[in-house]
Amino acid sequence: MRIVLSVAMALFVTRVAQADDIWPGFRGRGDSVANAIKVPIKWSAKENIAWRIDLPGHGQSSPVVWKDRVFVTAVSGANREKGHVLGIDASTGKKAWSHTFEPTQKAKWTFSVSKAAPTPIVDSDAVYAFFEGGDLLAFSHSGKLLWSRSLVKDYGEFKGNHGLGSSPAQTKDAVVILVDHSGPSYLVAIDKKNGKNRWKTGRKSRGSWASPVIAQRDGKAEIVVSSNGTVAGYDADKGTLLWEMDGILGNTIPSASASGDVIVVGAGISRKGTDSAKAAKSNCCLKLVAKGGKRSFALAWSADRAISSYATPLAYQGHAYFVNQAGVVVCVDLATGKQQYAERIDGPCWASPVGAGGRVYFFGKDGTTTVIKSGPSFVKVASNVLFETDGPGRPGNSASVSGQGDYNLASVLYGVAVVDGAIYVRSGTALYRIGSKQP
Repeated sequence: MRIVLSVAMALFVTRVAQADDIWPGFRGRGDSVANAIKVPIKWSAKENIAWRIDLPGHGQSSPVVWKDRVFVTAVSGANREKGHVLGIDASTGKKAWSHTFEPTQKAKWTFSVSKAAPTPIVDSDAVYAFFEGGDLLAFSHSGKLLWSRSLVKDYGEFKGNHGLGSSPAQTKDAVVILVDHSGPSYLVAIDKKNGKNRWKTGRKSRGSWASPVIAQRDGKAEIVVSSNGTVAGYDADKGTLLWEMDGILGNTIPSASASGDVIVVGAGISRKGTDSAKAAKSNCCLKLVAKGGKRSFALAWSADRAISSYATPLAYQGHAYFVNQAGVVVCVDLATGKQQYAERIDGPCWASPVGAGGRVYFFGKDGTTTVIKSGPSFVKVASNVLFETDGPGRPGNSASVSGQGDYNLASVLYGVAVVDGAIYVRSGTALYRIGSKQP
């Protein structure tokens, strides 16, 4: 049944904090929408760059920001022998503090194995860094270690061909971590104050890199997980499974995107090219509803041509944006699911798009960012090349990673944070501040 959604539902009304100088987790507050008004539009490798710093080791996580401090993670060593958490001055790019530790679970680096993939989260009190080695660490903003624990020691090693890539989400009181892998899978809420479990819910074993997201239903937080075949909602206070929709195909990497009580689901497959009726709802929109006094959902619409290969879809200003591995953007009306256009941008994206200042930013994995106007028509505003290159896919400003194909993994653009006046961009081994030098 098709349900017409109000454009007002595109607003994620509950925020971690109402400010334009924070980006507290993966995809900001879970929706990839920036409150910031003054966001850079044009830049290059030599223009409108406030600073660039090298990071220890390698990482695929996004930076997070809390006012005057940027936090980022990395791992180093041929077998991920060291984990790194850094606090960086947002204005100058100078390192304020760093912490190095030995991860519990180690693994040999390859092209397809995670390397500091989970993005940390930050609130007004602390920063919480989770690693695919199983370690979760909490720090004060000034770098004091508050507590740490190992999920691997508690519940066993992570099993899978590609490692763990899921980033934590957060409620007011808890860090929420999804561990979907070949072993016993689970969703766990960990108390921010002491690192102890508030609850832990078992899940079927499945491989996935998707991250949980916090949605809102009548002012109450609800955890939504889109992962390898299903989309499910959990009570944020108790961890109880509230609802579940199965039959999703290709959603092992893109996460769900929450805009209040509206959930946009992305997957790397469409109905075209398959005879499975299940593929028809793989890229879709759900509305959280109540049925018979129970919390449930309704399928609002599905988008047959939309595909999210790696990047999570974006709901912004009344439209939803999906981008596939070839760099084709499909824009649909958020209320009805009607396709507005399908256009090719400057390249494929691994990082998720961001909505800011009436524009949508698509951060290409080779460092080229396509900026378009939000809305039903495709209007390109800018094409910004961050990396200087000495050949296709081979940035000339950092060393090659041998044996990893055409792309230099050190300069793949993995993640971003957007605040007023600046965009923080993270490559494999470096962090950039795009925009003015003052936060």
